[in-house]
Amino acid sequence: MAAESIEERIRAKAYALWQEDGRMEGCADEYWRKARALVEAEIAEEQRRSAAGSDTA
Repeated sequence: MAAESIEERIRAKAYALWQEDGRMEGCADEYWRKARALVEAEIAEEQRRSAAGSDTA
């Protein structure tokens, strides 16, 4: 996965989190950190599933 698409995923996730929390100002770094952790976990899960799928093939 390209770094640019990962950044786009993080940006979209951070924006969604920000909206869910009522669009609080001054918390961009916090939302970015949360989003990055969530996206990294999603990517790890996708890779785990991909590896598990290729093991059974």
